[in-house]
Amino acid sequence: MRRRDFIRYTAVGLGALSLAPSLSLAGAGRKRVVVIGGGYGGLTAARYLKRLNPAIEVVLIERNEKFISCPISNWVLVDKWPMANISFSYDSLAGQGVKVVRDEIIGLDAIAGYVQGKAGRYAYDRLIVSPGIDFRDELIEGYDQRAKDAFPHAWHAGPQTLQLQQQLADLPAGGTVMMTVPASPYRCPPGPYERASLIADYLKKNKPGARLIVVDPHPRIASKTGLFQSAWDDYYQDVIDYRTEQTVVGVDVDKNSIRTQTDEINADVINLIPGQKAAELAFTLGLVPEGELWAPVKAQTLESTMIPGVYVIGDATDTRTSGPMPKSGYVANSMGKVVAAAIVADLAGKKTPIPWFANTCYSMVSMTEAIYITGVYYYDPVLDTTITVNEGTRVSGGRSALYGRYAEDWGPAIWSDMLGA
Repeated sequence: MRRRDFIRYTAVGLGALSLAPSLSLAGAGRKRVVVIGGGYGGLTAARYLKRLNPAIEVVLIERNEKFISCPISNWVLVDKWPMANISFSYDSLAGQGVKVVRDEIIGLDAIAGYVQGKAGRYAYDRLIVSPGIDFRDELIEGYDQRAKDAFPHAWHAGPQTLQLQQQLADLPAGGTVMMTVPASPYRCPPGPYERASLIADYLKKNKPGARLIVVDPHPRIASKTGLFQSAWDDYYQDVIDYRTEQTVVGVDVDKNSIRTQTDEINADVINLIPGQKAAELAFTLGLVPEGELWAPVKAQTLESTMIPGVYVIGDATDTRTSGPMPKSGYVANSMGKVVAAAIVADLAGKKTPIPWFANTCYSMVSMTEAIYITGVYYYDPVLDTTITVNEGTRVSGGRSALYGRYAEDWGPAIWSDMLGA
């Protein structure tokens, strides 16, 4: 093994070796799969591994106390749903035979076959990493901790969701809200535009004379373009000030402003969503090549191309290798099932299944009306790549309250699939 590979495969470092191991190798003949990350991808993978082969020991490691859904968190901002509706414990998984451990992973030794956490060491036969995303703070001048505290992104559901909710509630009549759209690729392509729609509806009904400035680096709405634009034209012409091809390059907390390449814009409330990359853990574990932002994987199995026996799923994957799927919760859920099936087959010495992936995404354009898009994707073994199945792509013909009710059903259905509760 070349020296650089040895370093990459043993990313724990010597400092972690003094920590006491918390899980040694599984018993003779029993295989253990460790899953890092209790989000859409990791939860699905853990549950389906146990469903497909109950004999496998499945360990889910998550640093947070509970799962809070990023999809639908936009609804919390405008008081459509309370935070309690999108927050769940991991107890139901434990009841299905998955060992749930609360810890933060800090390293990997792929040669010895374990990951290192702050609280202990976890041996594995196969490893699934579902770390999510982090932000490219370095692209914005002045975006220090003070700015992050003042201008919440609320792109990780949790405390910042409630902070931004309170900022909107405290906005005076006639006030100004500004939100930014990150450059592609980013988590949940329609998410910023749904957020803009809901905030605009909220302002129109609760804050007379208020307006919303949307700063977007794209030349047009980047997802569900015509559907969002139609809703904005019909409902929010007097509320939304939409500014295209504007990239945030700096912030000033004292002035309550952001700076683009051409303008400085002030607002009472600023929701700054920076550009994105794979979560820092993916870099720490050596799953992202030098100079890149996302983790490459093998298209059929989602096994890392960097480290054998390690699989990467969810938003952190590089779509140039995983396939043309959006970075969405539904796709992460689909990836979790695919990788579970691939690992179960691998451990049993059987042929790897040919995977299919799916996406279903609803977006609210008002408090009651929604639009949707669906996608189906297929791994082509001849091309060794995942392709879009054109017949599976559907876009709603318009917006409707019926689709809004479907959107309200979407969350509980997928959460039940992930958690079994």
